Amino acid sequence: LDEILRAFEGRVDIPMPKSWTPAYDQLVKSKSPAVRERADQIAVLLGDNRIFPRMREQLTDAAAPMEQRQQALAILVRGRDALAVASFQAVLDEPKLRGAAIRALAAFDDPRTSEMLVGRYAKLTADEQRDAIGTLVSRPKSALALLDAMEDQRIPRTDLHAYHVRQLLEFKTPELEKRIREVWGEIRATSADKQSKIAEWKTRLTEPKLTGADTSNGRRVFAKTCAACHTLFGEGGKVGPDITGSNRANLDYLLENILDPSAVLGKDYRMSIFVMDDGRVISGLVVKETDSAFTVRTINDTVVVAKREIDEQQLSPLSLMPEGQLDQLPAAEAVDLIAYLRSPTQVALKGPRAPIDPRTKRVPGAIEGESLKIIGKTGGSARSQPMGNFPKDAWSGADHLWWTGAKPGEQLTLEIPVAEAGEYKIEVVMTKARDYGIVQLTFDGEPLGPPVDLYNDPDVITTGVLDFPPRLLKAGNHKLSVEIVGANPRAVKAYMFGLDYVRLQP
Repeated sequence: LDEILRAFEGRVDIPMPKSWTPAYDQLVKSKSPAVRERADQIAVLLGDNRIFPRMREQLTDAAAPMEQRQQALAILVRGRDALAVASFQAVLDEPKLRGAAIRALAAFDDPRTSEMLVGRYAKLTADEQRDAIGTLVSRPKSALALLDAMEDQRIPRTDLHAYHVRQLLEFKTPELEKRIREVWGEIRATSADKQSKIAEWKTRLTEPKLTGADTSNGRRVFAKTCAACHTLFGEGGKVGPDITGSNRANLDYLLENILDPSAVLGKDYRMSIFVMDDGRVISGLVVKETDSAFTVRTINDTVVVAKREIDEQQLSPLSLMPEGQLDQLPAAEAVDLIAYLRSPTQVALKGPRAPIDPRTKRVPGAIEGESLKIIGKTGGSARSQPMGNFPKDAWSGADHLWWTGAKPGEQLTLEIPVAEAGEYKIEVVMTKARDYGIVQLTFDGEPLGPPVDLYNDPDVITTGVLDFPPRLLKAGNHKLSVEIVGANPRAVKAYMFGLDYVRLQP
């Protein structure tokens, strides 16, 4: 079965052998879940629609194991089930299914999708927001709904990149082009003043400014604006080239490639644009071609495009990388980004500054670390520590919970009260210093992202706001656990930990 699946990879419209119907009937009776799963995958590739109703039911069954629901979603997408739109819409409030469902909805011309995505946009993770934009710009009507949402500030205008605008212009719809100019701005295929633009940016990006830049914040800006396409230090996407080994230290080189990305363009990074027979436009890099389909890597997904459904195909002379990236950033963020891009090694990630109220000196809605109830501790001691004497950063309430004397492998468990059941983003701010450790956070037994390195030298600072994907929480008490998993090689091995606050954002 695995060999069959490998042989069918990247193909569509595969004729169904007469022997398949009885063979499938036997395979689905197997006692092996792996055999049944592969049989379903092959059935989809052969156009056997008998399984679609069962897969739609499995996807929307809240009592079914999540792995089975995810498998059902993947099968419905691969099989291009024309009746699956309602099922995909039904799971938009399921955090573990939402991203894939948002991407899948791009294949359906359903007006309810625009309303649902716009209405949920503010609560989506950064990755899900990128997926939502990608789905909304795939059709003229949903693109107009997106522009309307941007005009009345339900969706930030900066979330629509020039990459997306280029795709929208391919619809050649006067009404849409007019709305783009009204809401988003102008876009030009070429620019006569690129050299002067580079010279202008060089006056802003002086060595003193770059030396004093916040490269940790630059890493955060890179994740927001560049990482969907580019890989740097092993992190990011593969739509554009891996820039880790490029001539990044040279400011002229950086600015030329950022401000004029189409000037020197390898064939592997030219954008293909497909206009489909149902009006959808798909743009991206062709990573594979078979006799029946193209496999296209877009900015947020990889899709198989059936050749028989293509009305028009063209190879764009422009880079996938949009122009004007730096112009869309606040001045300080642009400096931080360039400084990060020039960094010879990876830097520690730092979130945005905590939104401390200048009147109360606290973050509204925060659960202060020093106020949390300690319900478990396998080593060391934990207590409040005033932080007003550390001028390089600010802590909510000018205090934090300070855990000292712990060793790798030891844990601190805190009680997190939840007043009302619902879906919440979890925000955490911790302290960084030369003698702090690397910690793994878990919430109710599930990891909150990868381990966090709390080393910083010479200053004592915070991590900034680290936010984690939304999750459904019941009313009552929950557990936040902190495990010491090691220390940076340059750190003093005291393995300290400081928690400024936790905030649950609905």
